[in-house]
Amino acid sequence: MENRSFLSFPIYAYTRTRALGFTAEGFLLNLAGLLTPGKRKSLPDLPVDLIPEVGARARELLIRDAERIAQGVISPRVLIPEHPRIHLQRLPALLMDSVGLGARRFKGRTTEFSKKAAELLDELPRYYRRNFHFQTDGYLSEDSGEIYEHQVEILFGGTADAMRRLLIPSLKEAYGDGRGTRFLEIGAGTGRMTRFIAQNFPKAQIVATDLSAPYLQVARRKLDPYSRVSFLQAAGEQLPFRDSGFDAVISCFLFHELPEEVRKNVLRESLRVLKPGGRIGLIDSLQKQDAEELSRIFELFPALFHEPYYRNYSETPMEDLAGGVFADHDWVDQKELGFLSKALWSRPLKVKQ
Repeated sequence: MENRSFLSFPIYAYTRTRALGFTAEGFLLNLAGLLTPGKRKSLPDLPVDLIPEVGARARELLIRDAERIAQGVISPRVLIPEHPRIHLQRLPALLMDSVGLGARRFKGRTTEFSKKAAELLDELPRYYRRNFHFQTDGYLSEDSGEIYEHQVEILFGGTADAMRRLLIPSLKEAYGDGRGTRFLEIGAGTGRMTRFIAQNFPKAQIVATDLSAPYLQVARRKLDPYSRVSFLQAAGEQLPFRDSGFDAVISCFLFHELPEEVRKNVLRESLRVLKPGGRIGLIDSLQKQDAEELSRIFELFPALFHEPYYRNYSETPMEDLAGGVFADHDWVDQKELGFLSKALWSRPLKVKQ
């Protein structure tokens, strides 16, 4: 264990430094957002007394993540950074979007789209037709997709990638390098989680789906080197796949952006397309029963970032929701908490007699 800790130290030093960089960028972008002129909608105060607790949770997650990478449980390829030039070139777009985001947040505008993005609305479910996070065009433009992963990393102070990776150890235990297996990702967005799955399961076939055609276009470009990944526009609650076609069905930061009934339907569809004995895994936000001491953050988050279904999500445990959907099966589930997220994976077994 001492050797492992020694090997993990430089990894932790790197991810911690990276996190501090994203935190600094977030501070600057928040200042830019406050420059928005005009009348502002009043917003709740940040619970500053929780900062020490939140900071400790973030550090613990990064340490755990570094240990797993040092042990080989998670491939070190996940640490390969993008070129600094690409990172820096994105900052002006982030700055401009922060000003627009601030305007929508302070004026309560949640359904504001460019003409090009608005042309996509009719083909999408009603619950999806909004500016999630108050971001420009919501999920409906490639410009939005090009900066989205960066924005999420800033939002979580450089820990979003480590939270995504919470799901990998359980999948590695079940599927090794992925030889002969098929993974389905629902709500893949611009493909950040997809990349981690491809890096850790180089022999697996991966199908990445999302409702947003523009975001899938961005994902295709980002993941072009990974020939075993394919992309398809599809709703998680109505998957265009045959029964029992996938060894694992996964999602990342998806369920808190869905109405409760849609969450249930996505779980039903996941079960339908899953092979017997396969696994359904998800990464998403903590829920209230996971960390009562952070309940004020759960209340603050939807107000600051326009998450219309988050309050219901935070009060409706995914474990109970899955239990209802899988009620006709013998099944087992496990979970792991990390910073502001949790990994939950279920293994529906045979149908009850």
